[in-house]
Amino acid sequence: MRKSNKSAFLVMILLLTMVLGLGGCGKNTEVVKETALAVSVTAAQKMDLVQNVSYAGIVRGRNEVTIMPKVPARVTAIYLKPGDPVKAGQTIMTLDSSDLNAAIRQAEAGVAQAEAALRTNEIRLEAARTSYDRAQKLFAAGALSQADLDRVKAEYDTLNSGTAEAAAASARAALATAQEALDKCNITSPINGVLGSINLQLGQTASPTLPAAIVTDNADLEVEVMVNENDVSYIEPGSEVDILINAVSADRIKGKIDSVSTVADPIKRNFAVRVALPNPDGKIRSGMFAELIIDTISKKDVLCIPVNAVIPKGGSSIVYIVDKNNKARPVDVQTGIKNNRYIEITRGLSAGQQVITKGNTLVNDGTLVRVIAGGGK
Repeated sequence: MRKSNKSAFLVMILLLTMVLGLGGCGKNTEVVKETALAVSVTAAQKMDLVQNVSYAGIVRGRNEVTIMPKVPARVTAIYLKPGDPVKAGQTIMTLDSSDLNAAIRQAEAGVAQAEAALRTNEIRLEAARTSYDRAQKLFAAGALSQADLDRVKAEYDTLNSGTAEAAAASARAALATAQEALDKCNITSPINGVLGSINLQLGQTASPTLPAAIVTDNADLEVEVMVNENDVSYIEPGSEVDILINAVSADRIKGKIDSVSTVADPIKRNFAVRVALPNPDGKIRSGMFAELIIDTISKKDVLCIPVNAVIPKGGSSIVYIVDKNNKARPVDVQTGIKNNRYIEITRGLSAGQQVITKGNTLVNDGTLVRVIAGGGK
């Protein structure tokens, strides 16, 4: 009996050991390793920095003409289409001239009648001059009365009054007016250039108050922008500016300040600035949208970092640096002037200090990071 109890005890010890062993296996701790976030960095460095501002404007031909109809008449023909080259004096469209043709024929008849009357008057005037000379001699010899002399003189004075000449001149003026009105039915280009637009259709009635067409010289373009009073003092005629026209190219084009208004627009309260725009290949067209990037304040040898390294936060600005343990750490900075690439740092960083430029919006204080190459580009 004693031997049986001892065996049972051993079995219980063995089972308890197995249970404890199994319980111990369940207490193994699994370690989770933090994944590092890939970021790019660049060093704060001293450089010369120029702040610039952007203004939007519309490309226009420096020599651009809006053609207004001179007479209200129906469009009978259109010879060109927008985009066609045009020379000075070339007809763009014609208007109905049927009524004016009748007026010209009537004016021509008036001129012919007046000139015939003038020729008749000249013949009669010559005869009246001869009669008057003879009457004067007879009167001096006592062979002609005063009344007869006065009658001959009156006839001569009437023919010599210029009435016939005035009538002929009036008839010629009426013909010229009718011819001028007829010429106005031919809408022509006053300059060499490109037909920008035609605002009338065949059969439509032209109105002297509405443009018929626009012609522009695309070889000589400009952009006009309205600049506020804070920036206009930095802009001088002759200085270069960058112009961006996305419809043509993503590259910037160099333009030159042509003029700066010295008086503010009375309505917009801004100053008109005109920029000459080169167009050697003819790709830029009047009416395209343009963005002017104008330099204003410049500073030499200031501490700068890329603009995208700075994150606005609660009314202040922060950047993220990487500490010795590869952890992201925020740093409060004070900024100065900037352009589209770099921003001045006046407080919070020192030259050579690495700041996160890519991935900085994904990190927090203490985030484990892994620096990848190419961050400074």
